Amino acid sequence: MKAWIEKGGYLNARGRRWLSRLHAEQIRRILVIRQCAFGDYMAARPFLVELRRFFPGAHIILSTVSKYQYAVPEDLVDEVHVQDTRGGPGEQWRSLRAVGEVDVLFDLADTSRSRLLTLMTAAEVKLGFPYRRVFNRLLFDVGILRSDFHYEAEVLLDFLKIMGHKPRYPLAFAMPRHRRDQAEPCIAYFPFASKAEKSLSLSSWCELIEQAAETFPHYRHVLLEGHKPDESGDFLAEVVARHDNVAIQSRMPLDDLPRWMARVSALVCGDTGVRNLALATHTPTLGIFFMTVPFRYWPRYEDCHEAVFHRDGQVPGKMDILQGLEELLQRVYPERGVPRQLEIDAS
Repeated sequence: MKAWIEKGGYLNARGRRWLSRLHAEQIRRILVIRQCAFGDYMAARPFLVELRRFFPGAHIILSTVSKYQYAVPEDLVDEVHVQDTRGGPGEQWRSLRAVGEVDVLFDLADTSRSRLLTLMTAAEVKLGFPYRRVFNRLLFDVGILRSDFHYEAEVLLDFLKIMGHKPRYPLAFAMPRHRRDQAEPCIAYFPFASKAEKSLSLSSWCELIEQAAETFPHYRHVLLEGHKPDESGDFLAEVVARHDNVAIQSRMPLDDLPRWMARVSALVCGDTGVRNLALATHTPTLGIFFMTVPFRYWPRYEDCHEAVFHRDGQVPGKMDILQGLEELLQRVYPERGVPRQLEIDAS
């Protein structure tokens, strides 16, 4: 098999030999290291789907850590290995050795723990995408370039493109899929984030949702509560009382969330795991960015995702967000007509 790489990555002699002799049907054990939170698991799903397509006979092991167990994509792998990071030295050592020898190792985490597991696991070939390129020579046989300017779910597929694989587009996440002709006239909002400073203030969300309810009266405007205790929608109670088309969706089990998300017309939120879930269901999204680089979480292979941000990094205002929402709805649902003209303050 040809190594489909020129200058866009790292490839040592062992990696080149392995690729030249690769027969996908002969690969039996694959370790994928992905130690991350909710949103990053969503971004890894297309890689796991395509990995199964390329290596149909392989036993795929996903390695994570005990801290990150929410939304682990167990449905796409054969085995989940949890690296012990809390026990004593003996327990952690046994955890590192528990995987055993594999044919192929992919490090999709680039953390100190994932590098240790990479070092301690015997494999015919090891692939990674470290930010610090020195780790390519120390740990990996094949390395791809990690980018802040391309959707990470697509970047992960570069590992398989090196082998000549042709991923499907739009990306396949193996999740319930949004159908535009079946979408309910409902706009969802998720005002929370892993760090409070990555999202608008709750008072700003109140103003935004109330104005959106008046601007787009034919839509239901639903605030989605999060799974954490402090991710409650109680702060929106007064807005709900004033508007019949505003509601709060109480927190729901993770298994129910994808189908619910796939039915709404659009999701408005910041850089959160919930937005990554919406991307995975192909639900239209309007992302609000001012701290995180937007391009890494903004798919461009379909027309139903938009990002609101200022070049100078200022927090987008209410007018910016509502204008972006109006343009998104008009582009994705032209048959619904032009949304009502915006007449609001630029605050």
